[in-house]
Amino acid sequence: MRGATLTPAPKSGHISDVRFRAATLLLLLLAAAGTAAQRQATPAQVPPLSMTCPMHPDVVESRPGVCPLCKMALVPVRLDTAWMCPLHTTVVDDHEGTCRICRRDLVRVRVAVTWTCLTQPGIERLEPGVCADGSAMVRRQTLRPHGNHNPQHGGQFFMAPDNWHHLEGTYPRDRVFRLYIYDDYARALPAADLQRVQARVVTRETYDARTRTTTELAAFPLRLTREGGYLEARIDALRLPAELTAKVRIKPDAPEYRFDFSFTAVTREPAAAATGAPAARTTAAPGARTRPPADVRAGPAPRATPPEVSPATAADTDAPAAGNAGINDAAADPAMAPLVIPDSIAALVRELQRRDGFVRAFVEQGNFGAVWVPAFHAKDLAVALEPHLAHLSPSGRAVAEPALQEVVRLAWLLDAYGDVGNRQQLEAGHAAFSAAVTAVANAFAEVP
Repeated sequence: MRGATLTPAPKSGHISDVRFRAATLLLLLLAAAGTAAQRQATPAQVPPLSMTCPMHPDVVESRPGVCPLCKMALVPVRLDTAWMCPLHTTVVDDHEGTCRICRRDLVRVRVAVTWTCLTQPGIERLEPGVCADGSAMVRRQTLRPHGNHNPQHGGQFFMAPDNWHHLEGTYPRDRVFRLYIYDDYARALPAADLQRVQARVVTRETYDARTRTTTELAAFPLRLTREGGYLEARIDALRLPAELTAKVRIKPDAPEYRFDFSFTAVTREPAAAATGAPAARTTAAPGARTRPPADVRAGPAPRATPPEVSPATAADTDAPAAGNAGINDAAADPAMAPLVIPDSIAALVRELQRRDGFVRAFVEQGNFGAVWVPAFHAKDLAVALEPHLAHLSPSGRAVAEPALQEVVRLAWLLDAYGDVGNRQQLEAGHAAFSAAVTAVANAFAEVP
């Protein structure tokens, strides 16, 4: 028909080509989504599953069980470490560096790892995967309660027995003691909360072990400063090394807590780097109670070929050095060296006795924050000795089995006592711990 516009009929091959391209595009999109999911789920990004206490986050085990402190059932968690600004907790990175706000060095903290969906609020999983819309789940790092035990002002850091607050004591100059108080995420308490704190610092006191009473000979009130942010006391002149005790009531209706500080030198504020320059590395004051993060605390020690074990079994052999003992001091301090589980019963017992000596030395030095390392090593050695109970006589097993259980329980208690910095609790806890170690050694002495 003249004037009509005729549309050519589509070729059948063209229709097939369109469908083929659409199917190919769909397959590519699905493959891309799968690749993205794999990128989110690489083995390096999936920390091992651990078990932790809901009430005591410091309790981390490698298998199910109950909390040794409160007997609650342990729950699964994936733990990792990250780098966070000590003053600005919103600044978190995967590697060390400096804070983009204050230029302070980032510190290692403990984080919980989960996977979430950006388009579906409320999704939190312990395993990576794919969201309902096909997108890959996103890895999320969350600071754990008590996941940051790093001093913020170069002092000594403790956790309060209420399992919530943290404290840091500093000795910035002669005749001055300062006390900083934080929440369970190591964030500074608001001034309104600090005003409710009732505290004093004791520089001299006597303790009567028979009556279990303490008499304070020199005590000074801790008051909120005009600058805010911390409590301060003017004290009498002290000779270094100095021991001071802060007695703190965080709220008017709260119990009074005791925190024992040991200073071998004046404390220094960590320095911030100049803009555009790397931060100057600073270390905490001698005796500072810093703690390595979760990756060196969770799980049993690796089994390896046992090293040469000294024939000396005296508990004080290789006593640890005084000061700020950390995992990085392993080369110089045998108490902080990674534990290698021996294969023989005699070597296991000798190593257990050595750890008892290391704990004793740290308590005597006032290095409470390092106590957990030999205490946990002793716990792992006790667990390694349990299969050897079958080598004992019935009477020996009746002594050794509960003693091994006591070593494990008291190791956790020593860790908790070290966190709160109470010398009296640590000394009493170590006495019981040492008695349990001695009972184990005596029981296994019957094995040739």
